[in-house]
Amino acid sequence: MMPVVFRIPGINWDVPGYGLMLMIAFLAAIHWAARRASRSGGNPDVILNCGFVALISGVVGGRMFYVLHNWEQFGGRGGVLDVAWGILDVTRGGLEYYGGFLAATVCISLWLLLVERVSWRWYMDIAAPSGAVGLAFGRVGCLLNGCCFGAPTALPVGMTFPFGSPAQIQYWEEAAPGNEVPLELLYATPRSYKLDGVPFELPGLMANAAIGIPISRESLAAPDAAIAAAEERERVARAGLRKAQADLAAADTPESRAALQKARRELAAAAEKFADIRRPMREHGLAAPVLKEMAARHRSVPVHPTQAYSVVMAFIVAGLLSALYWRRTRDGQVLCALFILEPTSRFVLEMIRTDNPIDMFGIFTISQFLSLCMVAAALVALALLRLLPPRSPRASQWSPPPPAAEPRIAKA
Repeated sequence: MMPVVFRIPGINWDVPGYGLMLMIAFLAAIHWAARRASRSGGNPDVILNCGFVALISGVVGGRMFYVLHNWEQFGGRGGVLDVAWGILDVTRGGLEYYGGFLAATVCISLWLLLVERVSWRWYMDIAAPSGAVGLAFGRVGCLLNGCCFGAPTALPVGMTFPFGSPAQIQYWEEAAPGNEVPLELLYATPRSYKLDGVPFELPGLMANAAIGIPISRESLAAPDAAIAAAEERERVARAGLRKAQADLAAADTPESRAALQKARRELAAAAEKFADIRRPMREHGLAAPVLKEMAARHRSVPVHPTQAYSVVMAFIVAGLLSALYWRRTRDGQVLCALFILEPTSRFVLEMIRTDNPIDMFGIFTISQFLSLCMVAAALVALALLRLLPPRSPRASQWSPPPPAAEPRIAKA
């Protein structure tokens, strides 16, 4: 697990593992599809354009599907801007594959039919194997991010995830044996508390916890100097609040009341920074390195690495689809095969995943239900293909335009 792969020197920007693998998936899928198009007489520029359409629509569709499916994670964040930022922040994952897959399929189809005006069946067949490759690299991003994990297992393939990871938190909440957390690593979060007698609300995600939550992985990964700086900022904000209170007591004016409100806001903001690790530090008298070392010893229980299973299955599907492309007897068969093979593997993997609730008819996850729908639609489409010409009438060989002729210079 590596949520942050590296930090760009100078500007101090973190490069998230999930986002990095998303870009690698995009580049690998486009490169492979463009090569396939060139070898079979298609226009690689059409593939490149479709790639950008897929990237944008896939991220938007995947995020929308995830937000709708997990609205409780976003609705309690606080103000409208906090909710909006939580929805837009995809650097740590939070994309539903099928939401992105279906959105990209629809948008690419519209692009091919309305903008490029080329053979839909042929170009979708060209792109289908690359869709599986994109999924494979995307699942590597899931492994780096720690999401999309499986059920606990005693098999040798079991993988443990660090403290604060989604797997560790979920199985701690479910009181899974072997996933106990010491009190020192819990951040007790009542719905509101007071600092210097001033009550204020905690951020929504923290306030939703009734007893406490584990220290976040972001706070555990923060440099000790950053935690110390946050502690100093809160100390300064406390002093500023005391001064504002004294000024108001000495002279009750609009300016002094405004200064007091400003001091309260500054204190609330300062108290929030790394609060989940700084508060246990104060309550238990432990330094940040001690808490970090303690957290390193409390990983999740071993779970099925379903992300790795998905990577292997996606590459197998990509290989089968690529082989089918060169042996297909009708345009459209490769796309239908993608809608059969990938959902079938996803349906099986969902049986050993526990991060998705069973919320469809009491027996299926939403992904399993969509998998069944896609397989059924693909089987119907395969039957309908027999009513169409084997080769799409709009499929025509593309040849690059001839190079521009060099200007001829008249001789004197």
